[in-house]
Amino acid sequence: MRADFAVPVSVAERDEHWDTILDLSAMLDDGSWVLVGGDAVTAHVLAHDSDPELVCHTADRAGRLVTTAGAMPAAVLALRDLGFVPVNARDAPEFCFSRPAEDRRSAHETWTVHVCGVTALRGGDQALRRRVPRRASRGARTPDVPVPGLVGALVYEAAQFARNTTEPFVHARNAALLASLIDNPVAVREELTPGDRRLLRSLDAAAGLRAHHIWGRLPLERDAFTRWKLLLAV
Repeated sequence: MRADFAVPVSVAERDEHWDTILDLSAMLDDGSWVLVGGDAVTAHVLAHDSDPELVCHTADRAGRLVTTAGAMPAAVLALRDLGFVPVNARDAPEFCFSRPAEDRRSAHETWTVHVCGVTALRGGDQALRRRVPRRASRGARTPDVPVPGLVGALVYEAAQFARNTTEPFVHARNAALLASLIDNPVAVREELTPGDRRLLRSLDAAAGLRAHHIWGRLPLERDAFTRWKLLLAV
């Protein structure tokens, strides 16, 4: 069942960024791309009526999307139409775009585009395969925003934990938060592939004790740690 969510006042400091997400959702075929990272986690949190302030973001606060090689030109054209310009070299491992903020006191808005089969991004392919539409509302605007399902978003965050050497626990905290949203982890674990399990167990090896800080910050009533362990149980 598709869950709707409203972009709340609590993320108002990212007004322009969420406007871009809604713009992209209206401009692109929702079968050709998926929103990933902290913004996708935020969408799930809001759809479950949880607190978006619990979501962690990387220091660059960049938006991130995954698309296919065939759909990449449309994604690039959409970003250009929205005023973004490329900011990295042609041989870079990902495609980065930037746009000056309307408020000079704010940082530039940046987006990173990963292309399946072209750029190196663990977890991106499965996130795209597992995309689901979430209807977002902001005023009169109600586009469908494609995000990975809960399993896809969780596996994506675990993959980023494995590859990110500067901010790994941003992704670990988001993985724990996503685990807290899973109502039936015993049923959901049937969706996991062997590759998914390897990524989740790698994260568990680093943060798999209840005393670890990634669990203590979450609402007690959801008992994210128990849900996580049930998800990983053989």
